[in-house]
Amino acid sequence: MIFHSPEFLVFLLALLVPFYLFKKLRIPLLVVANAIFYGASGFGLLLLFMAVTAATFLCALGLRRRRPLFWIGLAVNAGNLLFFKYTLMIMDTAERIAGRPLLLTELARQWVTDGSGELILPVGISFYTFQLIAYLIDVRRGDLEPSRNLFKFWVFISVFPQLIAGPIMRGSELIPQVDRLPDRAVRWGEIRYGLYLIFVGLIKKTVFADNLETLVNPRFADIPALTPEDAWVAACLFGFQIYFDFSAYSDMALGLGHLLGLKLVVNFRTPYLSGSPKEFWDRWHISLSRWIRDYVYIGLGGNRKGALRTQFNLLAAMLISGLWHGAAWHFVAWGAVHGLILIVHRWTLALNRFGWVNKMRSSFPYRVLAVAAFFPIVTWTWVFFRAETLAGAWEMTKRMAQVDVTALAAHPLFALLAGLYALHIAEWFMREKEPLAGRIWHFVPAVFRGAVYAALLLLIFFNMKGETYEFIYFQF
Repeated sequence: MIFHSPEFLVFLLALLVPFYLFKKLRIPLLVVANAIFYGASGFGLLLLFMAVTAATFLCALGLRRRRPLFWIGLAVNAGNLLFFKYTLMIMDTAERIAGRPLLLTELARQWVTDGSGELILPVGISFYTFQLIAYLIDVRRGDLEPSRNLFKFWVFISVFPQLIAGPIMRGSELIPQVDRLPDRAVRWGEIRYGLYLIFVGLIKKTVFADNLETLVNPRFADIPALTPEDAWVAACLFGFQIYFDFSAYSDMALGLGHLLGLKLVVNFRTPYLSGSPKEFWDRWHISLSRWIRDYVYIGLGGNRKGALRTQFNLLAAMLISGLWHGAAWHFVAWGAVHGLILIVHRWTLALNRFGWVNKMRSSFPYRVLAVAAFFPIVTWTWVFFRAETLAGAWEMTKRMAQVDVTALAAHPLFALLAGLYALHIAEWFMREKEPLAGRIWHFVPAVFRGAVYAALLLLIFFNMKGETYEFIYFQF
């Protein structure tokens, strides 16, 4: 079910009424609701998800007495993800290396594709797999006591607001909240703030992301026809499309969490205002970034084993991040590019030992210049994410290298890009000054506020045009 569909609205109302009326039934209600929500994608996939969840629960429960259970739980989760998501990529790569068709590849296609040749990818598999693996690691490290209630564990791992596209929650963050649900009062302030976040997400998705899609798709479908200026515009448009699309889902997930009395982690903090690659990953898809940092980068040794090993760990972490996003080499290249950018940035940090460099970097003019310089870099990296092939990404990169800045500024869509960036700045201000903005807004007469809400609702309905587009990250 998609958050902005009529079916989901009916589902949500059918859950919330008894959820608010009967506090002691909240866990059973969420157990059933999560199963219905995920089961809408297929009963077989629901059974698979439940089986993997139960296996992880049992492995963690016996982990303290039998250490091999950790590796069994890890194998179950990693194997599930590898089978569905990466089997075809592995076999196709083997065919290219062998230079001939392989019988095993044809068998693999029959296993993991449907009748039309489309990959059968369980929705949210990348997200729930990482969440389950993090849970196993935290229990093994002794950072988390294993859950002893399978129903509450199912609610933790399958809670529908964050099930399909995150944020990736830790057991220490969500399990205690689930435990408190039957005794917790959901206050009107939380409900109101949740509705506000859902509203913001709907605007981002329907008004911005879906309309930008109509500008982005034709350009990436015909890369050889693009001028250098068109190539930059296409990359910028996609950068904003994926931001509005993914942050829309995250905003709605946070809002739905508030309606249920659950606080999910913030996944985005206006990332295009970043002045460095490290800052970008602290502000973009935050829950994945910290997962990669804590369970891959630090797990490999972090920065504790010398400069060369640190650089290797950075690159390995970003390669895994790229591969997590999709079973294709252009995603791996996207991760590698970001890894190399992070390494180069780390080299420049050695200059901080000079006092004047530190002073300059802490100044506002430097901050503005750093953001202005980094935005084109991160825009270029999106080419590797969005292009269908590595060859297409390289072709677009070559075109972008030939850009005439004057011609780019004169491009018919340049004003749109400037407006989108201005909206990004406005969003930062609204997020940073949210309490103040809320107080100011409530000084506005109620009649005027109501008219604004009605106009925005009409804008959302108009832009939906009777259609509901899936979120980009559903494919991951």
